[in-house]
Amino acid sequence: MGRKDGKEPWTGRRILGIAAGAVAVAAGAGAFFLLSAIGDSSSSDQQEQVEADDDPPAPPRRTMKAPGSGGKRIFRDEFEENPKLYFTTLHGKGP
Repeated sequence: MGRKDGKEPWTGRRILGIAAGAVAVAAGAGAFFLLSAIGDSSSSDQQEQVEADDDPPAPPRRTMKAPGSGGKRIFRDEFEENPKLYFTTLHGKGP
């Protein structure tokens, strides 16, 4: 694979190796800066999330099968608050 004169083209291979290494370093540095920028924005999102978590969580709303609807589910607290409105709406006489 050498030349007929016995000299290997080492200089060209070295230049290509150095160039490939420089490209790899530049790509790694670019990825590092990109990921660090993403990490910075997610840490501020986490800070906002922590501030939002200061409020106590709302209790889960219970549901029930709506009477006369064939199995449709509604929120129990809304029904118990005004059952007359539910039945008026169900029979088409209300809003």
